[in-house]
Amino acid sequence: MKATTKIGYGVGQLADGVKQGAFVTFLFFYYNQVLGLSGSLAGTASLLALMIDAITDPMVGQISDNWRSRWGRRHPFMVAGSVPFCIAVVMLFNPPDGLGQTGLFWWLLGGAVSVRLMLTLFFVPHLSLGSEMVRDYHDRTSLIGYRVFFSYLGSLVVSVVGFAVFFPPTESFSNGMLNPANYGGFGLFVGLLGTGAMLWCIVSTFHVIPSLKPPAEQRNTRNPLFAVVDVFTSLREKAFRVLFFGTLMFNVLAGVSLTLLVYVATYVFGFDSKQLALLATSPLVGIMLASTIAQTLSRKFDKRLASGLCSLTGAILSSTPMLLFLAGSLDNMEVQDRLWLVYLFNGAAQGFFIAFVILLDSMLSDTADEHEVNTGRREEGLFFAARSFATKASYGLGSFFAGIALDIIAFPRGVAPADVATDSITRLAIVAGPLLTLLFVFVLVIIRRYPLDAARYQEIEIALQRSTAVNGSTASD
Repeated sequence: MKATTKIGYGVGQLADGVKQGAFVTFLFFYYNQVLGLSGSLAGTASLLALMIDAITDPMVGQISDNWRSRWGRRHPFMVAGSVPFCIAVVMLFNPPDGLGQTGLFWWLLGGAVSVRLMLTLFFVPHLSLGSEMVRDYHDRTSLIGYRVFFSYLGSLVVSVVGFAVFFPPTESFSNGMLNPANYGGFGLFVGLLGTGAMLWCIVSTFHVIPSLKPPAEQRNTRNPLFAVVDVFTSLREKAFRVLFFGTLMFNVLAGVSLTLLVYVATYVFGFDSKQLALLATSPLVGIMLASTIAQTLSRKFDKRLASGLCSLTGAILSSTPMLLFLAGSLDNMEVQDRLWLVYLFNGAAQGFFIAFVILLDSMLSDTADEHEVNTGRREEGLFFAARSFATKASYGLGSFFAGIALDIIAFPRGVAPADVATDSITRLAIVAGPLLTLLFVFVLVIIRRYPLDAARYQEIEIALQRSTAVNGSTASD
């Protein structure tokens, strides 16, 4: 496959990264700290939006699995979600003035649902498209590396531009993120960037449509309203079940970590907006190394063990600065030196986290192939709808639990970093550091039960080749 096609396909994932970066880093903080919505209500709105995703994601996946058109079965949905995505993001970051707690809650909920729905129309078919484009066991990991690279690049761009351009410190706001005037322009930037990435991907991959496998003929096609039932029915397959719950666990913990990151950076380490902008570039270290880490470890240990090691290693690295803070090792360190310490540890951690995501998507594509061997149906959309749901849980359940945690430790809202009590900062560091690291161990425990390895996949590939040969022979007769 040409590099230009891989790049064009990967660029589409930029839209998901843009949304993730905007939601996790800025949206929760905006509604909670700037507009004054309670952490519990903000987290509840995120959770309810996620529950709606649990229905719409598999619906879109199943419909696209069986869709027939001259544009193929994935591209029509990708087109449908592209432009409305921008409109939904802009409205979300522009709530009307004078809304109370209830009004803010409903505006956040409605806006989050709209953005997620538009992204689902693009995201689920886009994930499925990658599984169809490449079938080789290791080359598939390479293609997914492009996709994951652009996902994290999107989040990186939004964070860096957000801190440096839209939320710099001013005379009135030493912490630029507390300035409500700039969130509307930021929302427009996010929406245009995401929609532009979607359109680029659509144009770049349009030429592959004739080479893709058409949907199998099915006499009894279930109503898409019951697609969520089909997802849970698919959980009977061990490989899919392990990946689903492993992905869900990882993304919930990652969501909590990312939601609390701006709080930790601001209140624990004392970084200002300019330093936050620099810290936001730390994933560049990980982005550059992730694909190499994933491919090297998967060839040495196979994907199952490699993914578990990546998850746990990333968690240990990301929590190390908090552990040093709690031990008092950072007390006499200058803020600038502290910044570089956090920068290096966070960048290295992101390398292993991103490698985990690359390996997980590659494993899920392998699982879709096994499903085709067992059932005769090609249903990447259904599988990646579940993956999409678990990924979005990084903001939904992650933000929900982060909001609950902030309320439990009674962390103040709208208060300058210098005015926050030491006890509150210590409790925040404990939650974001050792507690989260301990929970990441469960990701390793879950993923180790994944049953497919390289040898088993060779058997699956041979079976698929035989099936294709038989079907081709039957068709010619």
